[in-house]
Amino acid sequence: METAILRLHCRDVKGIVFHVSRFIYEHNGNIINAEQHAEPITHRFFMRVYFDCSELNCTRENFQAGLRELAGKFEMDAELTFSDQRKRMAIMVSKYDHCLYDLLLRHQYGEINADLALIVSNHRDLESVASAFHIPFFHVPVTVSAKAEAEAKTLALFEAHQVDFIVLARYMQILTDDFTGRYENRIINVHHGFLPAFKGAKPYHQAYGHGVKIIGATSHYATAELDMGPIIEQETIRVDHTHSVEAMVAMGRDLERNVLASAVKAHAADRIMVYQRRTIVFR
Repeated sequence: METAILRLHCRDVKGIVFHVSRFIYEHNGNIINAEQHAEPITHRFFMRVYFDCSELNCTRENFQAGLRELAGKFEMDAELTFSDQRKRMAIMVSKYDHCLYDLLLRHQYGEINADLALIVSNHRDLESVASAFHIPFFHVPVTVSAKAEAEAKTLALFEAHQVDFIVLARYMQILTDDFTGRYENRIINVHHGFLPAFKGAKPYHQAYGHGVKIIGATSHYATAELDMGPIIEQETIRVDHTHSVEAMVAMGRDLERNVLASAVKAHAADRIMVYQRRTIVFR
Protein backbone atom coordinates (compact mmCIF):
# COMPACT_ATOMS: atom_id res chain seq x y z
CA MET A 1 0.00 0.00 0.00
CA GLU A 2 1.29 3.42 -0.95
CA THR A 3 0.53 6.04 1.67
CA ALA A 4 1.03 9.76 2.12
CA ILE A 5 1.01 12.26 4.95
CA LEU A 6 -0.41 15.74 4.60
CA ARG A 7 0.44 18.32 7.25
CA LEU A 8 -1.08 21.77 7.17
CA HIS A 9 -1.81 24.77 9.29
CA CYS A 10 -3.84 27.89 8.59
CA ARG A 11 -6.19 30.37 10.21
CA ASP A 12 -8.88 28.49 12.13
CA VAL A 13 -12.03 28.88 10.04
CA LYS A 14 -15.02 26.63 9.41
CA GLY A 15 -14.83 23.92 6.80
CA ILE A 16 -11.10 23.05 6.75
CA VAL A 17 -11.62 19.38 7.66
CA PHE A 18 -14.47 19.09 5.15
CA HIS A 19 -12.53 20.62 2.25
CA VAL A 20 -9.35 18.64 2.93
CA SER A 21 -11.26 15.37 3.30
CA ARG A 22 -13.29 16.04 0.15
CA PHE A 23 -10.13 16.86 -1.81
CA ILE A 24 -8.56 13.53 -0.88
CA TYR A 25 -11.82 11.67 -1.56
CA GLU A 26 -12.30 13.28 -4.98
CA HIS A 27 -8.82 12.11 -5.98
CA ASN A 28 -9.65 8.57 -4.86
CA GLY A 29 -7.52 8.66 -1.73
CA ASN A 30 -8.65 6.87 1.43
CA ILE A 31 -8.04 8.50 4.82
CA ILE A 32 -6.58 6.08 7.36
CA ASN A 33 -6.07 8.51 10.20
CA ALA A 34 -6.65 12.23 10.69
CA GLU A 35 -5.73 14.43 13.65
CA GLN A 36 -6.34 18.11 14.17
CA HIS A 37 -5.68 20.76 16.77
CA ALA A 38 -6.98 24.30 17.13
CA GLU A 39 -5.01 26.99 18.99
CA PRO A 40 -7.46 29.43 20.62
CA ILE A 41 -4.81 32.06 21.40
CA THR A 42 -3.36 32.32 17.89
CA HIS A 43 -6.59 31.22 16.11
CA ARG A 44 -4.48 28.69 14.22
CA PHE A 45 -5.63 25.29 12.98
CA PHE A 46 -3.25 22.33 12.58
CA MET A 47 -4.02 19.07 10.81
CA ARG A 48 -2.20 15.85 9.95
CA VAL A 49 -3.80 13.37 7.54
CA TYR A 50 -2.44 9.90 6.85
CA PHE A 51 -4.06 8.37 3.79
CA ASP A 52 -3.84 5.56 1.24
CA CYS A 53 -2.81 6.98 -2.12
CA SER A 54 -2.41 3.65 -3.95
CA GLU A 55 -5.32 4.32 -6.29
CA LEU A 56 -5.18 8.04 -6.97
CA ASN A 57 -7.08 8.96 -10.12
CA CYS A 58 -4.34 11.38 -11.17
CA THR A 59 -0.58 11.70 -11.13
CA ARG A 60 1.22 12.81 -8.00
CA GLU A 61 2.14 16.02 -9.78
CA ASN A 62 -1.51 16.80 -10.51
CA PHE A 63 -2.49 15.91 -6.96
CA GLN A 64 0.14 18.28 -5.60
CA ALA A 65 -0.99 21.01 -8.00
CA GLY A 66 -4.56 20.62 -6.75
CA LEU A 67 -3.33 20.73 -3.18
CA ARG A 68 -1.50 24.00 -3.86
CA GLU A 69 -4.73 25.45 -5.24
CA LEU A 70 -6.65 24.36 -2.14
CA ALA A 71 -3.92 25.72 0.13
CA GLY A 72 -4.06 29.05 -1.66
CA LYS A 73 -7.79 29.42 -0.95
CA PHE A 74 -7.26 29.08 2.79
CA GLU A 75 -3.74 30.54 3.00
CA MET A 76 -2.46 27.21 4.27
CA ASP A 77 1.09 26.16 4.90
CA ALA A 78 0.89 22.58 3.59
CA GLU A 79 3.45 19.82 3.20
CA LEU A 80 2.90 16.45 1.54
CA THR A 81 5.19 13.41 1.80
CA PHE A 82 4.84 9.95 0.30
CA SER A 83 5.77 6.66 1.97
CA ASP A 84 8.34 5.76 -0.68
CA GLN A 85 10.27 8.98 0.01
CA ARG A 86 12.20 7.86 3.10
CA LYS A 87 14.22 10.54 4.81
CA ARG A 88 17.98 10.24 5.13
CA MET A 89 19.40 10.89 8.57
CA ALA A 90 22.88 11.90 9.74
CA ILE A 91 24.15 11.62 13.30
CA MET A 92 26.72 13.97 14.82
CA VAL A 93 28.40 12.84 18.04
CA SER A 94 31.47 13.58 20.16
CA LYS A 95 32.60 11.16 22.89
CA TYR A 96 29.47 10.28 24.88
CA ASP A 97 28.07 7.06 23.44
CA HIS A 98 24.74 6.38 25.22
CA CYS A 99 22.51 8.29 22.81
CA LEU A 100 24.40 6.97 19.79
CA TYR A 101 24.05 3.32 20.85
CA ASP A 102 20.35 3.83 21.55
CA LEU A 103 19.68 5.37 18.13
CA LEU A 104 21.68 2.72 16.31
CA LEU A 105 19.80 -0.10 18.04
CA ARG A 106 16.41 1.52 17.46
CA HIS A 107 17.27 2.04 13.81
CA GLN A 108 18.41 -1.57 13.52
CA TYR A 109 15.11 -2.72 15.05
CA GLY A 110 13.16 -0.67 12.51
CA GLU A 111 11.76 1.83 15.02
CA ILE A 112 13.00 4.88 13.09
CA ASN A 113 11.42 5.38 9.68
CA ALA A 114 14.52 6.79 8.01
CA ASP A 115 17.75 5.65 6.37
CA LEU A 116 20.90 6.28 8.40
CA ALA A 117 23.34 7.78 5.93
CA LEU A 118 26.45 8.54 8.00
CA ILE A 119 27.94 9.47 11.36
CA VAL A 120 30.16 12.54 11.76
CA SER A 121 32.28 13.14 14.84
CA ASN A 122 34.89 15.62 15.99
CA HIS A 123 36.69 12.70 17.72
CA ARG A 124 37.60 9.16 16.68
CA ASP A 125 36.48 7.53 19.94
CA LEU A 126 33.24 6.08 18.52
CA GLU A 127 34.49 5.04 15.10
CA SER A 128 34.46 1.38 16.16
CA VAL A 129 30.80 1.69 17.14
CA ALA A 130 29.88 2.96 13.68
CA SER A 131 31.91 0.15 12.14
CA ALA A 132 30.11 -2.47 14.23
CA PHE A 133 26.78 -1.22 12.88
CA HIS A 134 28.15 -0.85 9.32
CA ILE A 135 27.48 2.90 9.18
CA PRO A 136 29.94 5.19 7.32
CA PHE A 137 31.97 7.23 9.83
CA PHE A 138 33.73 10.51 9.14
CA HIS A 139 36.13 12.22 11.52
CA VAL A 140 35.94 16.00 11.19
CA PRO A 141 38.05 17.63 13.93
CA VAL A 142 36.97 21.06 15.12
CA THR A 143 39.33 23.76 16.35
CA VAL A 144 38.63 27.38 17.21
CA SER A 145 40.78 28.61 14.33
CA ALA A 146 39.32 26.19 11.77
CA LYS A 147 35.68 25.90 12.84
CA ALA A 148 34.37 27.33 9.56
CA GLU A 149 36.40 24.84 7.54
CA ALA A 150 35.13 21.95 9.67
CA GLU A 151 31.53 22.99 9.21
CA ALA A 152 32.03 23.42 5.47
CA LYS A 153 33.46 19.90 5.25
CA THR A 154 30.55 18.51 7.27
CA LEU A 155 27.97 20.27 5.14
CA ALA A 156 29.66 18.93 2.00
CA LEU A 157 29.41 15.41 3.43
CA PHE A 158 25.72 15.89 4.14
CA GLU A 159 25.09 17.15 0.64
CA ALA A 160 27.03 14.24 -0.90
CA HIS A 161 25.00 11.75 1.17
CA GLN A 162 21.70 13.56 0.45
CA VAL A 163 20.94 14.10 4.12
CA ASP A 164 17.45 15.34 5.00
CA PHE A 165 17.85 15.83 8.75
CA ILE A 166 20.54 15.72 11.40
CA VAL A 167 20.59 14.32 14.92
CA LEU A 168 22.99 15.76 17.49
CA ALA A 169 23.55 12.77 19.78
CA ARG A 170 25.50 14.70 22.42
CA TYR A 171 27.62 16.54 19.86
CA MET A 172 29.57 18.88 22.11
CA GLN A 173 30.13 21.74 19.69
CA ILE A 174 28.09 24.89 19.17
CA LEU A 175 26.94 25.12 15.56
CA THR A 176 27.12 28.45 13.74
CA ASP A 177 24.09 30.40 12.55
CA ASP A 178 24.95 29.51 8.96
CA PHE A 179 24.93 25.79 9.73
CA THR A 180 21.61 25.78 11.61
CA GLY A 181 20.09 28.03 8.95
CA ARG A 182 20.86 25.48 6.23
CA TYR A 183 18.77 22.87 8.04
CA GLU A 184 16.03 24.92 9.70
CA ASN A 185 13.81 22.68 11.85
CA ARG A 186 15.80 19.69 10.65
CA ILE A 187 18.53 19.52 13.31
CA ILE A 188 17.38 17.62 16.40
CA ASN A 189 19.43 18.23 19.54
CA VAL A 190 19.31 16.70 23.00
CA HIS A 191 20.10 18.91 25.98
CA HIS A 192 20.83 17.34 29.35
CA GLY A 193 18.66 19.85 31.16
CA PHE A 194 14.99 20.78 31.49
CA LEU A 195 14.89 23.76 29.16
CA PRO A 196 14.53 26.69 29.28
CA ALA A 197 16.22 26.26 32.66
CA PHE A 198 19.96 25.55 32.87
CA LYS A 199 21.02 26.27 29.33
CA GLY A 200 24.58 25.81 28.12
CA ALA A 201 27.34 23.78 29.75
CA LYS A 202 27.06 21.51 32.80
CA PRO A 203 23.30 21.74 33.41
CA TYR A 204 23.42 18.97 36.05
CA HIS A 205 25.97 20.97 37.98
CA GLN A 206 23.72 24.01 37.66
CA ALA A 207 20.73 22.00 38.86
CA TYR A 208 22.71 20.68 41.84
CA GLY A 209 23.86 24.17 42.73
CA HIS A 210 20.24 25.40 42.77
CA GLY A 211 19.02 22.48 44.82
CA VAL A 212 16.25 21.61 42.37
CA LYS A 213 13.89 18.72 43.12
CA ILE A 214 13.36 17.73 39.48
CA ILE A 215 15.95 17.25 36.76
CA GLY A 216 15.15 16.63 33.13
CA ALA A 217 16.28 16.33 29.54
CA THR A 218 14.99 18.12 26.46
CA SER A 219 15.01 17.37 22.77
CA HIS A 220 14.55 20.37 20.52
CA TYR A 221 15.31 21.75 17.08
CA ALA A 222 18.68 23.50 17.07
CA THR A 223 18.59 27.18 16.13
CA ALA A 224 20.98 30.09 16.08
CA GLU A 225 19.99 30.85 19.69
CA LEU A 226 21.72 28.27 21.90
CA ASP A 227 19.34 25.75 23.52
CA MET A 228 16.30 27.87 22.65
CA GLY A 229 14.88 26.09 19.60
CA PRO A 230 11.32 24.70 19.45
CA ILE A 231 10.96 21.96 22.07
CA ILE A 232 9.90 18.53 20.80
CA GLU A 233 10.06 16.27 23.86
CA GLN A 234 10.92 16.50 27.56
CA GLU A 235 11.14 14.08 30.45
CA THR A 236 11.87 14.57 34.15
CA ILE A 237 12.76 12.60 37.27
CA ARG A 238 12.67 13.61 40.93
CA VAL A 239 15.85 14.17 42.93
CA ASP A 240 16.60 15.41 46.43
CA HIS A 241 19.46 16.66 48.58
CA THR A 242 21.03 13.19 48.79
CA HIS A 243 21.76 13.03 45.05
CA SER A 244 25.26 14.03 44.00
CA VAL A 245 26.07 15.58 40.63
CA GLU A 246 27.41 12.20 39.51
CA ALA A 247 24.14 10.53 40.48
CA MET A 248 22.16 13.14 38.55
CA VAL A 249 24.35 12.60 35.48
CA ALA A 250 23.75 8.85 35.67
CA MET A 251 19.99 9.29 36.10
CA GLY A 252 19.92 11.77 33.26
CA ARG A 253 21.36 9.37 30.70
CA ASP A 254 18.10 7.44 30.48
CA LEU A 255 16.14 10.68 30.09
CA GLU A 256 18.46 11.86 27.32
CA ARG A 257 18.14 8.61 25.38
CA ASN A 258 14.37 8.58 25.70
CA VAL A 259 13.66 12.16 24.67
CA LEU A 260 16.07 12.10 21.75
CA ALA A 261 14.69 8.82 20.38
CA SER A 262 11.13 10.07 20.76
CA ALA A 263 11.93 13.27 18.88
CA VAL A 264 13.78 11.47 16.09
CA LYS A 265 10.95 8.99 15.57
CA ALA A 266 8.38 11.80 15.50
CA HIS A 267 10.37 13.80 12.96
CA ALA A 268 10.99 10.79 10.72
CA ALA A 269 7.27 9.97 10.80
CA ASP A 270 6.23 13.55 9.91
CA ARG A 271 4.37 13.99 13.19
CA ILE A 272 5.82 17.41 14.05
CA MET A 273 4.67 20.84 12.96
CA VAL A 274 6.50 24.02 13.97
CA TYR A 275 4.71 27.32 14.37
CA GLN A 276 6.61 30.31 15.72
CA ARG A 277 8.51 28.99 18.79
CA ARG A 278 6.21 26.04 19.45
CA THR A 279 5.82 22.52 18.13
CA ILE A 280 2.63 20.57 17.58
CA VAL A 281 3.56 16.90 17.97
CA PHE A 282 0.83 14.55 16.81
CA ARG A 283 0.88 11.14 18.49
